[in-house]
Amino acid sequence: MVFFCYYGKMKLISLLTGIFLATISPLLSQEYQFSENIIEALQRGDYLFRQGKLEDAKIEYENVLMMDESSVKGLTGLFQVQLKLSKLPEARDSLDNIKRFSVNQKLIRTLSQQLENAERIADQKALESFESFQMEDFETATSPSKTEKKEIQRNPLTPGAQRIQRLSTKTPQGKFAKAIQLHKKRFTAQAIPLFMEALMEDPNLLFANDHGLLSQSRDFYLKALNADPRNVQYMFLLAWIWEQYSNPDEAKKLYERILKTAKKNSQEYLVSKGKLKLIVEEEQRVAQARALEEERIQKDASRYKKLQIANGKYSGYAKDEYQSKGKQFLEEKNIPEAIIHLQGATRVDPNNPETHYYYAMAQVESAFNGNENGFSIAKRELETTLNLNPGPDLRRKAEELLNTLDVEEQNAKNPAPTEF
Repeated sequence: MVFFCYYGKMKLISLLTGIFLATISPLLSQEYQFSENIIEALQRGDYLFRQGKLEDAKIEYENVLMMDESSVKGLTGLFQVQLKLSKLPEARDSLDNIKRFSVNQKLIRTLSQQLENAERIADQKALESFESFQMEDFETATSPSKTEKKEIQRNPLTPGAQRIQRLSTKTPQGKFAKAIQLHKKRFTAQAIPLFMEALMEDPNLLFANDHGLLSQSRDFYLKALNADPRNVQYMFLLAWIWEQYSNPDEAKKLYERILKTAKKNSQEYLVSKGKLKLIVEEEQRVAQARALEEERIQKDASRYKKLQIANGKYSGYAKDEYQSKGKQFLEEKNIPEAIIHLQGATRVDPNNPETHYYYAMAQVESAFNGNENGFSIAKRELETTLNLNPGPDLRRKAEELLNTLDVEEQNAKNPAPTEF
């Protein structure tokens, strides 16, 4: 029993050793193999993320970005890990890089929404006292006591009523709460100016529940601007609202209208000028990101095509085209393309001695250009050529080239003594 257990273990170790050597042998030969390490790292990162091993997944995604800083999949994976770990500033940086390298607006909108939701939750936790004040104190700030209600009914100009009114609209939060109350009571037209004033003073109020007032404000100012097309204030407020809806095109049109309509020293003019500058810079950034993405896509497509050719799996070639194109590239001294095509030729037609001979010729040329493994690969291919029983002429050429390589190898091992 002990013998069989030992024997089984030795077989398992031998099997695993064989698998390991088979895996790393392409890396040892350096025969223009195409590594897919980025894909492997992404797969490991995705698997670890699904298993909840966030720190390990983070390491894998960072490894992807070390190999290719523009990898959108790597950046997206790292972004998701950072969200799970509540590292929101780092997630914001990752999102900025995704916007830089990706033109997938749907993906960017989805990730932006995820980050905004996470930031909103973080803000709500950090500002729990503010939320409590909004839910409780805002109501009492605008609601008089029973005694004050009776006094107000008797005399609407009572000092108590004026005090309550001043308290309810003194701060941005008070204005916001008052606007919500007016909106709930269906006095939306009166609520909108107060609501917008509160948001202008404290943009953080956008994280609070506005009960649909922002969309109501958009529709209100659209109608108002149609009725009064030269009203600069309407233009400015509507442009600001469009920005909150991530619609820079509409915002840009309105800011441009403001520059043509408003006085040059007015606040609306100066702010609109700065906003336009930011929008133009963002458009340039998106255009640059789109160009980089197109360039990356083209490079990926070219690399994938070369990989398919080198493996003999490119659907665009007939069987004999691998060798014919490889020989043409060899004659033109385009050695990298010659190697890719002739390597593919040996894969699609492994029993053709001529393909192995020309592949050996290409490897010899690559050795003269600095490829240290070129001669050893060429010798291997020449030996394969001879083992496939070539014709007399091809056998003579292969033997002559193989003998030459053997002589070169011996000279390299035993250099001639230096004479003085």
